Amino acid sequence: MTEYIVKIGFWLRAYDGFTVEAASDAEAIEKAKAAAKTAMASMAHPEHIDLDERREGVIVFIDRATPDGRQTVIEDVAFDDDRIHPAADEAHIIGQQ
Repeated sequence: MTEYIVKIGFWLRAYDGFTVEAASDAEAIEKAKAAAKTAMASMAHPEHIDLDERREGVIVFIDRATPDGRQTVIEDVAFDDDRIHPAADEAHIIGQQ
């Protein structure tokens, strides 16, 4: 029997927080957006990661293990229908409910 190496990727909900000082609500929103972009790019751990439920996933790759190394079989394979964002046609139906 052949051995295959499978790597999956999945998304969790991560939460972080920070404070901003601003002279108005509009300025606070703009400063929050800038700080959020910085936080998203940070390699630091967020305050909380929701581990209760994994959301959306992809099989990153499946490689075949051979005596000479690994051979790529396939990459980026969707395997679930449980999506955070519904498909366009589903979104239209959901919006009518």
